[in-house]
Amino acid sequence: MVDPVRIGGFFSTFDTEAVIQQLTVARQSGIRKLDIQQTKANGQRNAVGAIQTAVAALLKQSANLRGVSSVSGKRATVINPTAASSAVSAAAAPNASPGSFTVDVTQLATASSVGGTAISAGIDATLPVGLSNFGVAPTNGKFTIATATGGSRTFSIGAAVADAASLLSASNFTTAVTAGNFTIGSGLGTQVIAVNPATQSLNDVVAAINGGAIGVTATITNDENGRANKITLSTASGPLTLGAVADTSNFLAATNLSLAGGGTTAVSSAAFTKQMSLNQVLAGINASAIGVTASITNDANGRPNVISLASGLGAISLGNATDTSNFLTAANLLASPLGTTRASTASIARLSLSAKLDATTFQGGPPAAGAHSFTVNGTTINYNAASDSLADIINRITSSAAGVTARYDSTSDTIKLQQATTGSLAITMADDGAGGNLLAKLGLLGGAQTLGLSAQYKIDGGATQSSATNTVTTGTGVTLTMSAVTGVGTPATVTVAQDSASALSAVKGFVAEFNKVFTAIDSATKADVSKTANQSGVLSGDATLRAFKATLRGLISTPALNVDGNFSTLGQIGLSFGAVGAALGSTGTLQLDEAKFQNALATDPASVQSLLSTLTLGATLKPAGTGSVSSLTGTYSGSEAGSYFLTDNGAGNMTATFTPANGGPSSAQSATYVANGTNTTLIPGMVLSFGAVPTAGTNDIVVTPTKQGAIGRVKDLLDVQAGSGGVMQKRQDRYTALTKDLDTQKTKMQEHIDSEMSVLRKKFAAMERAQARAQGLQSALTQMNAQLAANKN
Repeated sequence: MVDPVRIGGFFSTFDTEAVIQQLTVARQSGIRKLDIQQTKANGQRNAVGAIQTAVAALLKQSANLRGVSSVSGKRATVINPTAASSAVSAAAAPNASPGSFTVDVTQLATASSVGGTAISAGIDATLPVGLSNFGVAPTNGKFTIATATGGSRTFSIGAAVADAASLLSASNFTTAVTAGNFTIGSGLGTQVIAVNPATQSLNDVVAAINGGAIGVTATITNDENGRANKITLSTASGPLTLGAVADTSNFLAATNLSLAGGGTTAVSSAAFTKQMSLNQVLAGINASAIGVTASITNDANGRPNVISLASGLGAISLGNATDTSNFLTAANLLASPLGTTRASTASIARLSLSAKLDATTFQGGPPAAGAHSFTVNGTTINYNAASDSLADIINRITSSAAGVTARYDSTSDTIKLQQATTGSLAITMADDGAGGNLLAKLGLLGGAQTLGLSAQYKIDGGATQSSATNTVTTGTGVTLTMSAVTGVGTPATVTVAQDSASALSAVKGFVAEFNKVFTAIDSATKADVSKTANQSGVLSGDATLRAFKATLRGLISTPALNVDGNFSTLGQIGLSFGAVGAALGSTGTLQLDEAKFQNALATDPASVQSLLSTLTLGATLKPAGTGSVSSLTGTYSGSEAGSYFLTDNGAGNMTATFTPANGGPSSAQSATYVANGTNTTLIPGMVLSFGAVPTAGTNDIVVTPTKQGAIGRVKDLLDVQAGSGGVMQKRQDRYTALTKDLDTQKTKMQEHIDSEMSVLRKKFAAMERAQARAQGLQSALTQMNAQLAANKN
């Protein structure tokens, strides 16, 4: 935009920018009119949207109420033998016979199952307790054992005593010592000590330190549990320095001395040995004075898997509130019965479900290495011992198509399989025959199967009936689900009755949404003739909406089309706009006479359902077709009214395009035919017959209701209005297009105004320049005149 220009001089009082602004406002009157139109269009679009929302909600209620069992449903209630029992539950189909009957459940259906053998290896008491195959790894800390007359003793689990006499390569260091040199220094100098794990023990290294000339003494000292598994260095000629850049052995790090030094004494920051073994823990118990002998014994599967305690000094007590190790729990000892002998209540060893198969502590060793497979119920399960865990195998079986649930039973330490369905069907299994042995390793191949049972029950005390499942449907339309045995002489009682509550709820829902549609239309089309504070709706006087409302209202009173039964109008079952002769203005909303509806439903539910949901469609071939179709026979089986347009190319090819009457999208399918032949695929349920000579052309088939319930007619109307691509959406689309067009017009008008004002600014600028030139010329003339006068004088 050009900068504002103001003219001075003899136009000094003329503000050009003010003039331009006033001209702009004047020119924008057209834009303001378009703004008003756009605001109106947006309001109309929003009003139609609100009506469409209300109509869509009514359409949904109409579809539900038009369902074949919308008000004829049955409700089954069950009185079980005891108030807390749920042995039998029941559901009634719409065709279920009203009445009561008893159900005796004498046996539930079960699924076939098979269990393997115990799969975990026993405890390896020579390894650190955390690695010895405990199901729950014992933690470092303290635990307590006491006897009646021998007193109490606190035992500890932690790092073991250092194996100082063995070669370093065979010692129990947590971190293996590497060969090379390390450096120690004091105020007397430094000492470089050579380390060779293959020829030296810890005692040898300690002796080498003590034999040096720098005055450093090394000793193996105890940790907080009294076990010799730390190194202490001391000197009278401090300070100590540990390590040097040139060191090649990790001895100082392996003994946890790397962070020590700086003073006259350095101590390992932590024990440097591995966790003590179970044998060492038990040895500590046996060496105490409380009179308890601890040993490892075999479980029922012959595995070293049970810790047994025996006392010669009275009953054994286990545990204390101050214990910090879970050892007694991990050993399954805490729950053992009190007495002079106590033993693990369950095998304590358990393999890891998450470890890879080739690293899992199976009893008898891991399964065959490599990629293999096995089958369960004919379904192949692939696995690889190096990449799959037992948890992977369990999940793979359960999620496969084998129809079997697999799980690990931690109590029995076994894998168990169970058919997903009840009945006596056996589970079939086989390893791959190519070296794979996982099923055999799990003990499943030789496991005894327990075949499932069939459910057994009696209706009204009659003959015993059987079912492969616990869910059965009786001949009276009731589905029973059995979850427990009812017991002799205490059957469950099932009562079937009309589900009038659900039926009433469905009709009331329809009435509520119907009236919301009327409210939305009335609000949008309201006409207020007052001259002040006019409250007319944004669609005031809209004839289309008023006609839709009138049509919708009329359908409530219009008789259904050829329906069977004793009711033909909704008024006969309690739906109306008020009593006959009601005061004017009092019948604006749809009303439900609940008592009348309940009475109709109770006396003739079939007729009520027929009035609401009957729909029979018929297809008719229109005459004067130019294609090859000669006749149409059969009973139409489609679900929508509409029309078929048949296009025939005269060479035995025909396409049928169906257009629904509710305005929904069309669909097409094609087929071939022969002269004098027939087709049963193009029109559902109908037979098309063709003439002797294939002829290019078209034929029309119209599908209309021959029988239709009252709600079906309402739904058809609502489909046209609020269905996909319906009237309401098209109206909104038109308003949206109008607002966009108004936006375009406003933009163009503003661009034109801006262009016009730009031209004016340029003209005013030219006037300013002309004025300046004129003033300059006038000044020059004045000066010349003055000069001439002066010269003359």
